[in-house]
Amino acid sequence: MKFKTIFYLFNAVVAFSFLFIFLFPILILGGEYAAGFWKTNWLLGAAFLAVLGILNGFFLSNWKLFQLVEREDWSALSSWLEERIFRKGSLRGQYVRLYVNSAMLRSDLEAIDRLEALLREKKPALLRRLAVLFGVGYLLRNEADSSLAFFEPFLESPEVEARGWLWLDYSFSLVLRNRAPEALPWLRKASGQKDPVLSLLAAYLTANLAAPALPAGPDRDAARSTAEGFRDRLRKRFDAERWSREVEKAKNDVHVVILSRLIDDAGRWLFQG
Repeated sequence: MKFKTIFYLFNAVVAFSFLFIFLFPILILGGEYAAGFWKTNWLLGAAFLAVLGILNGFFLSNWKLFQLVEREDWSALSSWLEERIFRKGSLRGQYVRLYVNSAMLRSDLEAIDRLEALLREKKPALLRRLAVLFGVGYLLRNEADSSLAFFEPFLESPEVEARGWLWLDYSFSLVLRNRAPEALPWLRKASGQKDPVLSLLAAYLTANLAAPALPAGPDRDAARSTAEGFRDRLRKRFDAERWSREVEKAKNDVHVVILSRLIDDAGRWLFQG
């Protein structure tokens, strides 16, 4: 649905609701009693109009932004966001997310680095909250050492959004550096998250990359058995069709899209045997 259509429908619905609430006392109580009702409850109408004004102000102030997203004009969107972030200093979470996503779609990792440096200086709490989003840039470069250096300060921070994905990305970087035994505790934690795609990916990495890197013995067997236990629980919840829908829903997040090939491999592992 077009953004303008949504905007006009929203205002039409709100206006209809307001008129209904305003006219209802007249229809039920009559004009004289309705006047008394509104005299004592005028704050309700004022609050209603104030909320409507705030919501419309939000829509109008971001009109250009919504239009660019609707058109999927990532280059123009990046220029618009760059003006607000770097020149006007508007470090809003919404702007930062969109800027990073549009930069990734254009494969402009230098733009992400520039924004990361700005957040480290001006708003480190926001960088910490969005660490998973910024970490994807390091994974795309396939530079395991840089990835580890970026992820490590955020591993224990409860402020990180989707922290389970950060544990998975950190574990994957450890595996790439041939440090699989160090990855196992983080993969186990990621496997226990509620997100089924994350849980399966962590179990898949454990069974197929981390566990085989251990010396033959009880530790390797235990790691593989734990991973297969998570896989079995997911297999009871999902058939192939439901799993496909779950993956498509998860791809609303850019870090899931980046890991699409790995997710496909994990999906085949889920239903094999």
